[in-house]
Amino acid sequence: MATRHEEKFIIGYAEYLRLRARAEAAMEIDPHAGEDGYLIASLYYDDRYDSALDEKLDGVRVHTKYRVRTYNSDASFIRLERKVKRGIMTEKHTVRLTEEEIPALCEPGRDLAQLSGRQAVMGLEMRAKGLNPAVIVRYRRDAFVYPRTDTRLTFDTNVEALPPDYTLLFDEEHPGIPAMPRDRVIMEVKYGEYLPQFVRKISACCSKQLSVSKYAICREAWR
Repeated sequence: MATRHEEKFIIGYAEYLRLRARAEAAMEIDPHAGEDGYLIASLYYDDRYDSALDEKLDGVRVHTKYRVRTYNSDASFIRLERKVKRGIMTEKHTVRLTEEEIPALCEPGRDLAQLSGRQAVMGLEMRAKGLNPAVIVRYRRDAFVYPRTDTRLTFDTNVEALPPDYTLLFDEEHPGIPAMPRDRVIMEVKYGEYLPQFVRKISACCSKQLSVSKYAICREAWR
């Protein structure tokens, strides 16, 4: 479990190139990302009343989302996450999954017996809340880190919405619906107790924080 501050901004593409260059000069490239970043695909869940979506759109201060996340369509590294957001503070609970375990979290009436430990706990929570797959959010991320203060700076481009079919988590060729203009980029700043001043200066030019999540943006696009 990790609790951090999280700030989001929407910036233009030219600004993204400028700020990315500044991040490259002052921070380390995320060792899991490489020079070209990585592709993230996340299957988000919601109930029949779209409670998670409405809580975000209504600005509810404390809200929870569940998702299954993959990186570069790699079936050997899959995570089930419960993300709790309290204002700008986020708390994330994460557990590993295998590709064979995902259907238990996606198909109604499926037996959860194949899940164990924290997998089973989170699966039972999702079942009790009546959660079902709602949409897949896919985008490409550039990520930079400053380990001394547990700080991450990320840039997300080509945000797309896909059908809530878990098999598409591993299909990079399946077309998605653009959820925002291609010349717009989401920048996120995540940090623990202290944000280094040089990182604050990088984000200082961004006048307005983003209050709507990629999940909400993609749900609206998918509708």
